[in-house]
Amino acid sequence: MLKHVKRHWNETRGDQHDDWGTSWWYFEVAADGRVIRQVEQYESGTLLHYDAKRDIDTCGGLALEPLDLSESGYQEILDKEFEHVWELASKAAPLRSQQ
Repeated sequence: MLKHVKRHWNETRGDQHDDWGTSWWYFEVAADGRVIRQVEQYESGTLLHYDAKRDIDTCGGLALEPLDLSESGYQEILDKEFEHVWELASKAAPLRSQQ
């Protein structure tokens, strides 16, 4: 059974996209902790999304390690909340490398 969680990162990226601000990370997680889909939503409005079809780009990528949901900070969310942010991120224009 899949679970949907989110977690706030109260730090900026520390890279050329530092001005995006802090972020909420949304995860669709398998029972063993593997991340199936992931969305990053930044204060600036920037949305990034990753899954098996698009697992990496110039800004980041799908989590490689299983999540330990017993760690503090993860909040379980309704499926519809995850699907809403996934849909928004999927419709967002893809970012180009700014190197």
